[in-house]
Amino acid sequence: MRVVRFARTQRTLAILGGALVMAASITSGAQESELDALRASVRASPADPAAALALGRALRRAGHLGDAQREIRRGIAVGVASPDIARGLRWEAARVEFDRRDFFQSVAACKPLETLSSAEAHACLADADLVRQRATEALDETATALAKDPRCYEAKVAEGRAYDLELDVVHAESSLRAAIAMLPDGVDGHLALGRVLVKEGQGPAAITELRKAVSLDPHGPDAAFALATALQQYGGPGAAREVEALLQQATNQRPSFADAWLALGGLELERGLVAQAGIAGEAVLRSVPTDVGARVLLGKVALSQGRADDAIKQGEAALKVVSNSAAAKLLVADANAKKGEIDAAIEAYQAAWGLDHRDPTPLVHASVASHGAGRDTTARAFAVRATQEFPKWGPGWAALGDALAGQGERGLARDAYRSALVAPDGAVDKAAVAKRLATLQ
Repeated sequence: MRVVRFARTQRTLAILGGALVMAASITSGAQESELDALRASVRASPADPAAALALGRALRRAGHLGDAQREIRRGIAVGVASPDIARGLRWEAARVEFDRRDFFQSVAACKPLETLSSAEAHACLADADLVRQRATEALDETATALAKDPRCYEAKVAEGRAYDLELDVVHAESSLRAAIAMLPDGVDGHLALGRVLVKEGQGPAAITELRKAVSLDPHGPDAAFALATALQQYGGPGAAREVEALLQQATNQRPSFADAWLALGGLELERGLVAQAGIAGEAVLRSVPTDVGARVLLGKVALSQGRADDAIKQGEAALKVVSNSAAAKLLVADANAKKGEIDAAIEAYQAAWGLDHRDPTPLVHASVASHGAGRDTTARAFAVRATQEFPKWGPGWAALGDALAGQGERGLARDAYRSALVAPDGAVDKAAVAKRLATLQ
């Protein structure tokens, strides 16, 4: 049997689920709000495997994996299901294990699909291999699946994801476009292709694909988060409100969605919504008490509120979990600088830069802190390094201008400030830089 038939059943179930939850399914946070209606449907028809599938799928998407597993197993035990519903239940059983990142249980959950569709069973095993980041093994499974059924949509999507894992974006894009041609209204193909296009730097094309995924799955937390991430990178300042709405949707749909919470909290902190950013960080810690990103976010919240010691505590707690976290080191450095402990700050800035040479922030912050402490020779050294390594990064040039001005190098400072004003990357307070430049004319 072809997976296309299964996909059509999924669409039928989606329509059924929409009828069950009625108006609640079109509101923000529908993934959570529909659960009561779906539970009521199961209570009304406990022997209906389709109702069990609808509830189990909604529970999984909302992040309630234990409850999802129990409901899916109950649906399988009910029996007397059509082949499409039976396959749907088996796929959801496997997807629960995928979401748990449990390879061995994923394999066990895929095996029963063999009696329903051999091609889909191998596609499922490919997804299991991707749980443990094994692209080669996944491609072996997709080759077997596609040999059995060349139009197996799930196998073609898994093939594209495997190529993506191998950093072979050409083949990844080709496979995913082929999958979409098989099933144009399949969410997974558009979602995976959008993610690949983001990595390729094809911003507009990526956003188009991810918008399609969201339109096909308007209550899906993964599609909402992926689109928000793409818009943050390529949508420009005008996309900020949409990004925030998408992130709120993702966290409403899945309250344990750590990445979405962290992205939302970071956006809120940038906007000065400090209390809301703190709520986001705490939400992550409720699900993942050891999450480093949440500790760093809460540390930034504390720092913005003038609680430098609390920020240091959060940074140190993060470093106990991941000792080479550049973000945690940078937080500790910023907090020490806030306290006026410049030597400790400089040491931490150097450590943060040493841990991640892709980010100029530690160099720029070190320069700014050193300048503020009257150490312009040190400030200049950090800023020179920042502008050498990242010549398009405006904040580095602004920091260099400050250090040079502090040393009385008026001509060089003017040049640095002018570079800051035209640099294409990084957020620069251009009015403030222009004002400083004017004092040197």
